[in-house]
Amino acid sequence: MTAYWAANWPIWVSAFCVIAVYTYLFKDNALYRVMMQIFIGINLGYQAIVQWRDVLYPQWWLPMIDGFKAIFGGPGSPWGALWSLVGVIGLLFYLQLSRKYAHLSKIAIGITIGIGAGLTFKSQFGQNIPQVLDSFKPLAPAVVRPVPRTVAHLPGSIYPPTLDGSLAFFVTRNQVIANEVLGGVELWRTTLPSTSTGPVTVKGDEVDVPSVGGAVQIDRSTGRQLGIHIANGPQPSPLPGKPQSAIAVYRQPQLAHGVELIPNGSSVQARATRNGVAEGVYTGDLLWDANYPEPIVSVQSFDGVALISGAHESAIWEIPAPQAKLTLRDYFDNWVSVITVVCVMSYFFFSFRRRGPVVVAASNMGRWLLMIGFGAFFGNTVMTRMSFLLDRLMFLIDDWLRPFWHAIFK
Repeated sequence: MTAYWAANWPIWVSAFCVIAVYTYLFKDNALYRVMMQIFIGINLGYQAIVQWRDVLYPQWWLPMIDGFKAIFGGPGSPWGALWSLVGVIGLLFYLQLSRKYAHLSKIAIGITIGIGAGLTFKSQFGQNIPQVLDSFKPLAPAVVRPVPRTVAHLPGSIYPPTLDGSLAFFVTRNQVIANEVLGGVELWRTTLPSTSTGPVTVKGDEVDVPSVGGAVQIDRSTGRQLGIHIANGPQPSPLPGKPQSAIAVYRQPQLAHGVELIPNGSSVQARATRNGVAEGVYTGDLLWDANYPEPIVSVQSFDGVALISGAHESAIWEIPAPQAKLTLRDYFDNWVSVITVVCVMSYFFFSFRRRGPVVVAASNMGRWLLMIGFGAFFGNTVMTRMSFLLDRLMFLIDDWLRPFWHAIFK
């Protein structure tokens, strides 16, 4: 039993404090008031020590002392002595104890309230703006879909661009252009001696461009023309075929399955390649449909992005992550949110002067919705407090009474 008391006396002290505070549930009494004063005193003493140790001493006292030492020839910056002004402003708080100089305490109070208001506004602004943006949700099916983001603009190409590592080669009627794909930086541009008849073919350090007069050989690094390889017989000028679809892989590792990009005239459709890429999405479902400013020549994918090329301009698209398909419940929630906001605003704006039956009905509904919201908030607060009560009751049973019972009847 001695070992039990040596190990569990803090539990008994804590249990006594909890029960002493709970005696207020019966009526106000001296034991409750004593415990509350002890709690307030301990809390204030603890906070005073913590504030001095963690805030005042390292962030105010030491910089101020170092600043005064620097003024008298010591190391450091003399600007630290200005921290003494902060101490003077803080001491103005205590002038509230003086009737003659109490008005000076308003200086410190005003500075504190101003700083607190600024920090609170900044914090609330940073928290509320994302919530406001998230509240802009569609009220009708299939109105809003994710769209790809343009990462870089590249030259146009009448044939599908040829990708070789970090480079892409674009072919116009009489030019070949080499660009860094992701950076969009043009490395070189070469004018062909005759009209091109096909896309670029990379052969080691050279690139070949088929043309009417033969295959033009170009240095891959500099764009310098090395010669022309003339084929036997006349070479027809092939026309670009219908652009083929491509499988684009997302940059997010958890979405490595990808999406099928299907060119359709002057737009690109993205369809799911498998079930479950997002909630309610199945194989073949349309994820998004993005327009392009001209007919699409080709669609290619690499490194988590897609290369969309047209005859006059090409672009690098970053593929957006798939989003869950909205259900009837989602639209219902969005409509409830909009109606609630409109009605509550009508209630506040037209509380003193109402015009028309529509405004009156909206204001009355706003009052009801406001009361429902307050009730839900109050209920949530009550349940939170009840969870604290249950936590303390479980402490009394599991940590106090049960070990004591086992220690007596073991």
